[in-house]
Amino acid sequence: MDTVISFKTGETIIEEGDEGSWAYVILSGKARVFKQTSAGEVTLAVMENGEVFGEMALIEDRPRSASVRAETNLKLRVISREHFNELLRENPSRLIPIMKSLFERLRQASDMLAERMDSHEKGIEALLEGQSEKAKKALNGRKLLITRFPFRIGRYVPPDDSEMDVFYSNNLAIEEEKPYVISRNHLSINYEGGKLWVVDRGSAFGIVVNGMELGGKAKKTRIPLESDQCQIIIGPPTSGFVFLLSRYIP
Repeated sequence: MDTVISFKTGETIIEEGDEGSWAYVILSGKARVFKQTSAGEVTLAVMENGEVFGEMALIEDRPRSASVRAETNLKLRVISREHFNELLRENPSRLIPIMKSLFERLRQASDMLAERMDSHEKGIEALLEGQSEKAKKALNGRKLLITRFPFRIGRYVPPDDSEMDVFYSNNLAIEEEKPYVISRNHLSINYEGGKLWVVDRGSAFGIVVNGMELGGKAKKTRIPLESDQCQIIIGPPTSGFVFLLSRYIP
């Protein structure tokens, strides 16, 4: 049986160093993952609906590696180790979001930790805003502050579909009507070697960054942000999804 719990804004869900054998799936709201360092509190990620945290406790008996606090009012599904094993035997499809998260941790743990710690300790953030009507609609008319890298962008896929695709993972999912020009997993914004990068993730129609085509039929798949701003067109030049990416230092 599922256990659902709630937290109010500012409440702590996990303390770094605590023991635990359960994970959490966010049903609504946002949670901030952070570590305490000599330089103060460092944010590792801001997690939203459908994302999982604390999942390493399901497979290892080690203290929590980071703290988690409710950024907004939160509703969480709790998955205990016992429940995890039960689902693994009886309803493994329910575990796909957790397995996706575990695969991601195992595949990118060392690179991601170095990248995130480096970027956050130096105060590196990015700002994404829409330049075209389609892009503005995709962001609900707001400017989006990016604090977590890599930041993945792709086409919105209904939950019933995305849960059956372990490779579907996006921080920004853009709704689009057919014929599609945005792929499920289209591009990411990375922080590497002191620079922001735009990286194609194997999209069908590619990206246009300051007039240069990436991905799709182009051989080049990644480009660094050499200036403080760049224009990003998701899909072909005629797609209408035109964004402005800026390096932001608070």
